[in-house]
Amino acid sequence: MTYVTDAVAPTRETDSALERLTFFSDAVIAIAMTLLALELPVPEGENDGELWQSFLHLLPRQYLTFVLGFVVIAMFWHSHHRFFQHVTALAPGLVRANTVFLFTVVTLPFATRVLGERGESTFGTVFYALAVTAVGLSLLALLWLVRKHGVVHSDADPEWPGRMARGILVPVSAFVISIPVAFVDNEIVRYSWVPLAWLIGLAVRGYLRLRRVNS
Repeated sequence: MTYVTDAVAPTRETDSALERLTFFSDAVIAIAMTLLALELPVPEGENDGELWQSFLHLLPRQYLTFVLGFVVIAMFWHSHHRFFQHVTALAPGLVRANTVFLFTVVTLPFATRVLGERGESTFGTVFYALAVTAVGLSLLALLWLVRKHGVVHSDADPEWPGRMARGILVPVSAFVISIPVAFVDNEIVRYSWVPLAWLIGLAVRGYLRLRRVNS
């Protein structure tokens, strides 16, 4: 089945609509990334020693969680940005699906705050993992929608949809896998997301290389 077509020819009107949609989406995502920093607590103390002690106390729960939240949102923004570079027109339902994606993105600052303040509990960890999973699934829904309606540039790489899907599923899989693990050892989960995503990515790339060799 061929998905990469030009079933809907791009026009000046469709180009303008896509441009407005992408600009609006970029603005919403930028605000979500900014909100992460607004929630950061300021170190407290009467002197430099107390300030540094407060900073080190806040570092693992608050500041490193902020870095994680920023990287996660930036990753989804990059995928979303690249996605619309391949779209030729507004497919039916694309605006609504993109709105759902943006809704899941703007929940991430809140989920990041929950992780920072309640990360010692299973609830905080699972809540954040579920929030990230929701963003990934909504982005995959966008990809499915444009492939279904054939509004992808005809000169796009035929392997692009598969690469984008893997680029979303690999990190999201790390968060999904971490959910049941959190009920066993919640503390280790917070530090496992990045290495787990890296290991899953290595496994997927190895599997794809093996398939190409055997085909």
